[in-house]
Amino acid sequence: MNRIELAEVASREWDVIVVGSSFAAMFFAHALPLDLDVLVIEKGAFRSHEAQLRDGWGARETIAQRNTSGFEKKWLSFSVFGGNSNYWHGDTPRFHPDDFQMNSLFGVGMDWPFGYDDLSPYYERAETLMEVAGGKSNHIIPRANPHPYPPHPMSRSDKVLRNYSPSWVPLPTARASGGTRPNCCANGVCRICPAGAKFTILNGFDQLAHPRASYVLETEFRELVIEGGRATYGILRGPNEQEIKVKGSMFALGANAIFNTAILLRSGVTSPALGRYLHEEASQRVVVDTATIKNYFGGTSETSHGYHFYHDTDRSEAAAVLIESTNAMPDIREEVGKWTNRLVLTLAAEDLPLAENRVLLENDVPVVEWTGHHPYAYKGLQRALEGLPGIIPDTLDGMTVSGILPSQAHIQGTHRISTDPAEGVVDEYLKLHEAPNVFALGAGAFPTCSPANPSLTLSALSLRAAEVVR
Repeated sequence: MNRIELAEVASREWDVIVVGSSFAAMFFAHALPLDLDVLVIEKGAFRSHEAQLRDGWGARETIAQRNTSGFEKKWLSFSVFGGNSNYWHGDTPRFHPDDFQMNSLFGVGMDWPFGYDDLSPYYERAETLMEVAGGKSNHIIPRANPHPYPPHPMSRSDKVLRNYSPSWVPLPTARASGGTRPNCCANGVCRICPAGAKFTILNGFDQLAHPRASYVLETEFRELVIEGGRATYGILRGPNEQEIKVKGSMFALGANAIFNTAILLRSGVTSPALGRYLHEEASQRVVVDTATIKNYFGGTSETSHGYHFYHDTDRSEAAAVLIESTNAMPDIREEVGKWTNRLVLTLAAEDLPLAENRVLLENDVPVVEWTGHHPYAYKGLQRALEGLPGIIPDTLDGMTVSGILPSQAHIQGTHRISTDPAEGVVDEYLKLHEAPNVFALGAGAFPTCSPANPSLTLSALSLRAAEVVR
């Protein structure tokens, strides 16, 4: 992929203009036909892995918010080449098949316009590109083939829990356990992986890059010019506040759910769902002190998932919850002989997206209005907390539960998928109902909120969307 200067951008018409260099943007660009001329426009600067280790990820977006939930709420977004792929932890579970049929199965939320089986081949392609390490979990999440690489060694506590219940499974992750990247160092500093084991857009660039793509940095894509149901131009703002027009046959927005929405609102898109249904999981941290089970000594920072309150769970009244077991947290007990008799768990509950949780424009700036999670999510967390002692084969010395965590760093909703333009913003291939030559990529398209991490799913959706481009 060739870097060009802003002055060159407007000198030609592009086949596809991709906004952002996120998971969603780059997996979409990767899967485009090879004979197309592609332009990638990134708002942030390029920051090497070495520079990130020395100075941090890059510019964190300031997101204005009116929060009436009663809980602290954060929305994490970085303006830098590779976006939040530089910041993520690397966990890559697939969504559960039930996540795509919430209304049909449980009478809540809405169904996706396609099912798990339709997305499964794209999950496999995304896992291959990320070199995902994972173990057997077919009794919960069906798969046609094994993960590309074997799972990391489970922690001592994971092994005990897995022997007790098959609902504990190895956590799939894009932290290397074989492949082209160095193996995970298991030091628990995953936000900026010192070893380069975690997949990012930076270290996956060579295999992801489209052969006829060019990219421009430090340039914000502001809005689309939509005429007669088609986008014809994009309006850009460069580093010296200069504005230019760039012409394209197709556009793909991969700037996350908040900033995609801002672009579409500036562009005059009128969908009643646009900006609404902003969501992410509700989560809590639980520290469980055990009488005999010892933790840690696993092969990566998070080593297992518990599906006890997710798989084969009635989700009609209360949310499904995914349990994540932490191996590398320096959280040690004080009692002699029981230093490592401690499980550090995160409970992540799905949410029912609420229309009043939304993104709107004020003085041309995106503002989040956040009223809180749906009571459904809190009911799911309560069910999991009450059931937790029953799935741990040991006497418990104590259990400490945090409040609702301020962020999972998963910004979802705002331009959701629907077959009916009255209910959503994009179709099943992420094309805008009001302008079919515009794709709105990423987790903003999610019409429901799975308990599972979203990065693998949004990457698979981008691979699927790119196949309809001719």
